[in-house]
Amino acid sequence: MNAVAEEVQLQSMLNGVDIPPCPAVLIELDAELKKDMPDQREIARLISQDVALAGHVMLIANSPAFSTGHKLASITQAINVLGMQRIFSLVVSQLLRLALAGDQDASMDRFWETSAQTAHVSAELAKRLRCVRPDVAYTFGLFHDCGIPLLMKRFPQTKEVLAAANAAEERGFTDVEDAMMGTNHAVVGYFLAKRWHLPGFISEGVLYHHDYSVLAKPGSVSETAGALIAICVLAEHIIRLHGSGNGEQEWAKAAQYACNYFNLSLGAVDDLIEDILDWLG
Repeated sequence: MNAVAEEVQLQSMLNGVDIPPCPAVLIELDAELKKDMPDQREIARLISQDVALAGHVMLIANSPAFSTGHKLASITQAINVLGMQRIFSLVVSQLLRLALAGDQDASMDRFWETSAQTAHVSAELAKRLRCVRPDVAYTFGLFHDCGIPLLMKRFPQTKEVLAAANAAEERGFTDVEDAMMGTNHAVVGYFLAKRWHLPGFISEGVLYHHDYSVLAKPGSVSETAGALIAICVLAEHIIRLHGSGNGEQEWAKAAQYACNYFNLSLGAVDDLIEDILDWLG
């Protein structure tokens, strides 16, 4: 199947899910960041146009995770501390959260909190495994499940479907979603990532992040996307172990693929998991 035909087939799988348009500020920010020499002052100006957005960026920049020991007082200082790519990720995250706000219950707060935790652990894993840049792993951890809020707006049964998919031992996660809703969060997230100007390796990784077999097929996804998929599933496993002491079916499906991808034994990865759990405290 050629790329055009595959894209048309994927679009047919959206099954009525509405992809929100990309906000103007994000389009301008993306255009600036794609320049050979992005203007830091222009980036700061674009973010500062929206008081709530600027406040969110400053809140994150002054949080314990990124604190330099001195309170930051400007967006420019925040850019220097966080870096332009992470700033872009934070802006997308906040705008996406606002775009998807509605009548959803408190479980969505937990969703965003878990996404932030996944991003945090993914960045640390990337640093230790040295297979992809930590800021890129952070971005992917933040957005790999971005299709879920859109599914929840379209299908009232989404939470039950996701629970069934997470508990499935033999079937693929997205296969369960497809059977029960006619679409899945990976396809929805793929189109959202593309429409919101996320890098191509992010949208590619989002599309395949439950298809662990791609890790064993050289060339089936880009090298960066493969690394992100492997890191993210490990990060999610660690977060679940840290939160409840229990894992989930996804790591059982992914473990061998991920270990082979990292060229590590299961025992070595178990040691890494213990180290990250100690790091999380």
